[in-house]
Amino acid sequence: MRSQDFCNVMLDSHPYNGHTTAQDSLYGGVPIVTRSDGDDMSSRVTTSANIVLGLEELNAYGGPNQYEEIAIDVGNNPDKLKRIRDKLIGTALQRNPMHPYWDVARYVKNFQSGLQESWDRYLKGLQPDHITVVETEEATRGTYDEELLANPPEGKSKSSSNDEL
Repeated sequence: MRSQDFCNVMLDSHPYNGHTTAQDSLYGGVPIVTRSDGDDMSSRVTTSANIVLGLEELNAYGGPNQYEEIAIDVGNNPDKLKRIRDKLIGTALQRNPMHPYWDVARYVKNFQSGLQESWDRYLKGLQPDHITVVETEEATRGTYDEELLANPPEGKSKSSSNDEL
């Protein structure tokens, strides 16, 4: 049973947002109303997630009053809540290619590129600096079922069943 069966919407904590719990909530189809007026990364994690997932309307950039207004609006408007939840669940179910937010294989490719660039800078004796990762054409196309089936996670056998994806 998914989290959405027990909870309609999550109200994020402030100034330290939900991190892992937020991801579990989002993947379970439970949208999150969050304050987006924090100054540091730990207070803007859910803001970033909502932006990538197309749910920016749940971000309260104006502080606690706007946060309360958004929560009340979503709670009192079942059609709006359904539209938001359907959109969120659609991102988790999107295939061929996967939605960028849930595409771990794509993230890993980009992360590896960043690590490689960092390592190359080190080998050249360059000082630490900011690194901008530009997606390769392969990563930009996203992850498709056949790629996941051809490269199963360690400990999983190759299978032609989409049930294991």
